[in-house]
Amino acid sequence: MRVLLTGAAGFVGRIALDVLNDRHEVTAFDVRDVTDWTGAVVGDVLDYEAVLKVVAGHDAIVNTIMAPNDSYGGDGSGFTVNVSGMYNLLEAARECGINRFVHTSSGAVHTGYPSPPATFLHRDLYPLRASGPYALSKVLQEELARNFHEQHGLSIAAIRPWGIIDAEKMVTTDGSTIDGFYWGAIDRRDVASALVCALEAENIEYECFYVMATPGGSLATDIAYTEMRLGWKPSITFDENF
Repeated sequence: MRVLLTGAAGFVGRIALDVLNDRHEVTAFDVRDVTDWTGAVVGDVLDYEAVLKVVAGHDAIVNTIMAPNDSYGGDGSGFTVNVSGMYNLLEAARECGINRFVHTSSGAVHTGYPSPPATFLHRDLYPLRASGPYALSKVLQEELARNFHEQHGLSIAAIRPWGIIDAEKMVTTDGSTIDGFYWGAIDRRDVASALVCALEAENIEYECFYVMATPGGSLATDIAYTEMRLGWKPSITFDENF
């Protein structure tokens, strides 16, 4: 399959690039250069013409764009990158006749609900409810995806990790160090593998999948459905301690 990977230089994207490349023909796309990779396309998802050009000729899009954590308030660009960038990718997919789209969403789409165990977080919990600008940007991404599925028939899978970390380096997406794990933790390698499983799953119309790697995450969300539907399991698991 010819796959366009957006956000290929990022915390999850760079790992996903290697995993995807073992199984598919991949084009790496990012606003930054991609480390140790030849032939990446440098461009901005906010530039629709650039997006349309790079999307053409692919069979699927895997979106891993993640704006920096500190870019969602004030004059930061994170909200715009997430929402307008998502629209540009979906519209370009529609215009180019690409039917398959896999998106890195977030459990943040449900942060407006009482925290587990008061709320059991599952794929069909709707309406989505956000508790801040980052979460709202992820809600709007999913609503855009839902609309493009309903109006244009795109096959869309949204992966919902929560606390993405690098368990080897013990850092979060912005490089902050951690000394333990909370119930939403998942290693970035397992997010990447979930994206690939979602890409290769059959009969996806519009579905969302929680992914976590702790006992608490299994109790708080419907990860069991993800494991059954996608044939995915985390390769690294944690016992949460906060």
